[in-house]
Amino acid sequence: MKKLIMAAVALMVVGAASAQKEPQYENAIQVNGKAEKKVTPDEIYVAITIKDGDTKGQTVNQLESRMKSELGAMGIQVADVLKVVNQNFAPRKKGAADARRSYELKVADVWTLGSVFEMLGEMGVRDAKVTKVGHSKMDEYRREVRVEAVKDAIETAKVIAQAAGQSIGPAVWIYDNGYYESSPMPMVRYAKAATMDIAAGVYEEGTAEQGIDMQEITLTYNISAKFVLNH
Repeated sequence: MKKLIMAAVALMVVGAASAQKEPQYENAIQVNGKAEKKVTPDEIYVAITIKDGDTKGQTVNQLESRMKSELGAMGIQVADVLKVVNQNFAPRKKGAADARRSYELKVADVWTLGSVFEMLGEMGVRDAKVTKVGHSKMDEYRREVRVEAVKDAIETAKVIAQAAGQSIGPAVWIYDNGYYESSPMPMVRYAKAATMDIAAGVYEEGTAEQGIDMQEITLTYNISAKFVLNH
């Protein structure tokens, strides 16, 4: 027991001595660094619900089969990007039941997204919306932006130190304040499609057409850092 107490006291003495020897950086500069990157989403998730009666005379199974066929015709690998997330039956007064089935579909770009909404509209399916967007390389982009934020902090410290007739030394500490990632949802708009015969100079109004405006994801990192100031 006595040996344990002596060992503990020795560690405390060594720790105190180390703390006293730790350099105090009175001449130092503290700055913030920031970096930002805009990314076009390549992962767009769509929630789709189909039910008996969306198209008169067609059941959920028939509508699902048609939807899968139409998606396949667009070049979409249905088995990889479409999954059933929920299924239920709503009872009716006469004892029968309306089937309802919900899906999650992942598409890679806004053009495909527009085609999907157009196809669903033609089928009579109205319950469809974008739930989230992302990018397949987001982890890689986060690392890149974090590094750029640190570089920005270093450059800011250099500029300020130079203005004071000094230079910066090693970093005393660097603190990652985290990142902010915007998740803009696509804006769906309906407009009249128009065609223009330039040669004949004729303007013709077309049929109703759906358009989608997709904004970029903004990834922002903030860094705080403290550097030694050299005279």
